Amino acid sequence: MLTPSFPPMVDGGVAIATGRLVARLLQRGHQITVLTTAPPMEATTGTAAMPPVAAQPGMSLHYGLVADPLRATSAVTALCAWVQARHQACPFDVMLAYFIYPAGYLATVLGELLGVPVVCSCRGNDVSKEMFITPEILATVLARSTRMIFVSTSLLHMADTLVPCRAKATVVANAVDSTLFVPHAKVAPSQGRPVVLGTSGLMRWKKGIDLFLPLIHALCTTPTVRVLVAGYGLDAAIDRQMADFLDCHSLRQQVDITGPLPHPQMVHALRRMGLYVSTSYQEGMPNGVLEAMACALPVVATDADGTPDVVQDGVTGYLCPMGDLDALVACCRTLIEQPALRQRMGRAGRLRVQQHFHPDQEATAVEAVLQQVCGR
Repeated sequence: MLTPSFPPMVDGGVAIATGRLVARLLQRGHQITVLTTAPPMEATTGTAAMPPVAAQPGMSLHYGLVADPLRATSAVTALCAWVQARHQACPFDVMLAYFIYPAGYLATVLGELLGVPVVCSCRGNDVSKEMFITPEILATVLARSTRMIFVSTSLLHMADTLVPCRAKATVVANAVDSTLFVPHAKVAPSQGRPVVLGTSGLMRWKKGIDLFLPLIHALCTTPTVRVLVAGYGLDAAIDRQMADFLDCHSLRQQVDITGPLPHPQMVHALRRMGLYVSTSYQEGMPNGVLEAMACALPVVATDADGTPDVVQDGVTGYLCPMGDLDALVACCRTLIEQPALRQRMGRAGRLRVQQHFHPDQEATAVEAVLQQVCGR
């Protein structure tokens, strides 16, 4: 498995997804070598060594994935030699890569070198981003991968317009552990208490900060609304923009920003919320929305990419057109004013997650693709 991040370094959805999948595949008796990028504190050591770290039985974890292979020829050469030596000692059956670049690109190079099939998993903006930044790399990976996995049908449609790949593609939705992400025991809304509107994850510009900030400004005109921002903080510019906005509109008393949270602690933040909001412009299949639904929260979200695959409009929450601030405000106000509706949609969301987004379903689907390319 080639992935840009992997636990214990959880810095986004891909680390959560790969950690979850590896745990399930190990339970099924597979042996997995994980190749990922070095943690930030080791990124400046300059060493080419890739020592394994303590891992689960059946898995070895190595820090040696080249972050930008197009501009690091010598590092790619060293990586090829290292992987080739590993392959000779214990042959790989398949390469599974997460994201088009760099992991997908490196996997096609290594797959051709070793004569091993390659499965590339497209997770989100790797398709929409690489289509404009490095379209030739995107086309190369789509063409040379043995099989493709997409987390949503919208991503598959997008990729298929560039390089026809539908015949070798499988849609495998993200999943969430609904035994970890569970609602607060006190499920009934308390009378007289403010409604906490929340969101979670790593803030990026694609997450729609230009919508989220005016949204909370419009909703915080009454003291009955509070806002909880859980796990945000990606760069100084975004942090500064949020801080300046809160100061400018005197919202500090109504908005709580937790800062980065370890993933296991996210459930405690979600349990404090009564309503979850996603204002994204791009989403493969949002982990934050799935986790919120598992915690029985109704969701108001933009209809970005794979989000409609998760949120059922009018059933588990509301879907709004991307960029439509008025629609977001109206839907949030409807749920803020109707506690019974929040509770009903929250229950429907948790049931949907349990039925359609279970980690075992995800693992079974991925395992089937891997076995298919190995001829088993």
